[in-house]
Amino acid sequence: MITELIISAVASVSLSTPKVVYNVASEDKKVTNIEAYSVSEGKYLKRMYKINFIYNADGEVTDKNTYQWDERNSGYILKETEKFTK
Repeated sequence: MITELIISAVASVSLSTPKVVYNVASEDKKVTNIEAYSVSEGKYLKRMYKINFIYNADGEVTDKNTYQWDERNSGYILKETEKFTK
């Protein structure tokens, strides 16, 4: 089951607004994707980057791909790939 959460530290009594919020997707209790957004004027979100995780059959992370948002092309561009081995 895929679960998506919006994580932010805004309290209704607080006047401050977070500068970055995250959207975290998970499947089978494993994080599969994290997207970061900057917050402007307390209500507008702007994409910044995302990270995708790939798991092996044992449930271990084998790959981590980091993408940066490209405003000109309105899409993510791969910036870094990390491979994990035992």
